Amino acid sequence: MTFGEDSVSRASAISRLQHLLPNAEIASLEEVMFILERNSMALASEHERSKIFWEALGKLLDMYKKLEGENQKLTSDISQMSEMIRTKDILFHQLQGRISVQDTTIARLEMTVQELEKVSYDGILFVEIPNYSQKKAAAMTGTPSFYSDDFYTDRHGYRMCARVYLNGDGVGKGSHLSIFFALKKGPYDNYLSWPFQRRVTFTLLNQAGKDHLSDAFRPDPTSSSFQKPVKEMNIASGCPMFVAHKVIENVGEGFLRNNTICLRVKVDPPNPR
Repeated sequence: MTFGEDSVSRASAISRLQHLLPNAEIASLEEVMFILERNSMALASEHERSKIFWEALGKLLDMYKKLEGENQKLTSDISQMSEMIRTKDILFHQLQGRISVQDTTIARLEMTVQELEKVSYDGILFVEIPNYSQKKAAAMTGTPSFYSDDFYTDRHGYRMCARVYLNGDGVGKGSHLSIFFALKKGPYDNYLSWPFQRRVTFTLLNQAGKDHLSDAFRPDPTSSSFQKPVKEMNIASGCPMFVAHKVIENVGEGFLRNNTICLRVKVDPPNPR
């Protein structure tokens, strides 16, 4: 029944009641009927709103379930990405460690190459000593001597070095520069002749175009200093009174220039047979 039809029925009912009831009572009944009608319309409207609400709620629940599924997938994706990032971070730090080790290895190799480039294989060693006065003063109160770099008579020859006392040693202490020659254990000692018998010459180079100062000695074949090395290095042998300090430090002599002196050690080649 529609709203129009319901109004017609209400009017018809009231008309029939007019014949049976007093006017006052009919008026009250009409009000009751109006209230009932209004409440009926309100109930119908509430039903529609309730229906719309539940439909909307159902859609919201569907959307929530969909979003929940997407959220779970997103959470899973984020977890996988976090694991990938963690793994890559570990790999990155491992790679950094390897690069650091390689850099250290390369640096050592470069130092080794530089040292090898300085090595002499012709039996001649140059020892340049800068800051002479400071190093001589340090030798008076601290370590009295230093060793030179290694040098060789040839590529497969004797391994050797020099030992220098700027403030002197033994009988030359305090008055002379002392210099000594030492044989060291080398990779080809088993194929070389022993005892060592080549002449050794020490030279203080003049830096003013004047004559150099030299002193030489021939090895004593009975001395342990010139036998095949058993330890890393034999006892050094040489010249404790090589050059007097007053000669070195006399500027007019030309041996000291810019507070630097230069020594040379030369080992003669083998005697021809």
